[in-house]
Amino acid sequence: MHIVSVKKLGIPQNSWDSFEVLNKNHILSDSLTKKLKAMVGFRNIAVHNYQAVNIEILRDVIEKHTEDFFEFIFEINKIL
Repeated sequence: MHIVSVKKLGIPQNSWDSFEVLNKNHILSDSLTKKLKAMVGFRNIAVHNYQAVNIEILRDVIEKHTEDFFEFIFEINKIL
């Protein structure tokens, strides 16, 4: 993740770890970090095992969790 590199916050091993690094550096809240890490898990299933994607879960993510992206953008913009 670019922001982790630019701010020299650490070296994340994967996408999930990037959010953990931001959390440990007090950039993301615990609750937002948890939501974003769950999205990484969902993305992994969607990309690597798309046959297993439950359409109801996909609908739920689209309808109820898109606000999480805006919250992430807001938090990152505060430190830029």
